Amino acid sequence: MAKGLFTQGMCILLEEPISIAELEDCLKDFQVVGRHESIEDDDSPETLVLSYRPEVKGHLLVTPSTAVWPDDMGDPDESPELFVAWSLGQFGPLAFPGCLDRATEQSWGWEKGADIAQGHTAHVRFLISYVLGGEEDDDDQDVPLVPDDYDPMDEMKFLTKAVSAVLELPKAICYFNPGGEVLRDENGLRSGLNYAWNHDLPPLDMWTNVRLFRASDSWALMDTVGNGQLDLPDLEAIYDSEKYEPADVERFLRNASLYMLNTNEDVDEGDTADGPGDITWTAMECDEALSDPPRPTIRWMPDDGSDPPEDLLDRGDIIDDLDDIDFDGEDDDDEASDLDDPLADLDDA
Repeated sequence: MAKGLFTQGMCILLEEPISIAELEDCLKDFQVVGRHESIEDDDSPETLVLSYRPEVKGHLLVTPSTAVWPDDMGDPDESPELFVAWSLGQFGPLAFPGCLDRATEQSWGWEKGADIAQGHTAHVRFLISYVLGGEEDDDDQDVPLVPDDYDPMDEMKFLTKAVSAVLELPKAICYFNPGGEVLRDENGLRSGLNYAWNHDLPPLDMWTNVRLFRASDSWALMDTVGNGQLDLPDLEAIYDSEKYEPADVERFLRNASLYMLNTNEDVDEGDTADGPGDITWTAMECDEALSDPPRPTIRWMPDDGSDPPEDLLDRGDIIDDLDDIDFDGEDDDDEASDLDDPLADLDDA
């Protein structure tokens, strides 16, 4: 789903449900402007409404649910209400079915997250909107979905502050970002945020994930997921896994994301950049990513004379048979720590 009624979304997974009163107490440093009752959702009967940029009618909606995270996002025939909720962005504007499952499979920044997150029984959703949660104004017939001075970075910082406050609850298991497919426990999130702020960097590894897949016996695919939260394209890299270190490719993708964020410049078809292996990498504009979630990407490939599998050059069809791969080329978790701190060795973009 694209940004629309909601522009950002995050989540906290819980070991047991929390009350709206507990939630409000956690968020006492924020301005609570009301509560909304749901007459259709028994699992999420009430939403706490916080003020965010009142000059443009912005609000942060915080909804505790007594149900597990609905990772399948519903079905138009079997669970139409859940499907409609997902289609409207109520689980985050960039959430796509299977996002929690993919986050657990690729939880390189928190190795225990794959098992711990699966034990949740409830969750809290955080959503930002400029058209919901406030008082109705009959004079406003054409309310814009986003303000003219829309600032996704400010939204992400505000959301992260609210999530961090609620994550201190004993019942909270972890932070989950559906659009970025990221999992972190309280200590991991705090550590990542502190590192980023101390080095004057955006905490990309707390908001977006970098994933690694085996595409063939020797070729690998690495991608980012979640750059769309900052209105940037996600990036992919295809490469011969025998020639390049995954940590170097990951750093390249992070630096490329930071470059786009800091310069506000687009990357176009045929653009080049110095990359892993001290050689030039070339960008391809792709209408469709090679792996879920569906989204356009910029795909990078090294100019080393190698011949990638034809499927990896496809710009429109999702490959269904990509397998998860660990960073040493083995299907185990021994080397997952290679990406534990993606910002640790970042060069200034």
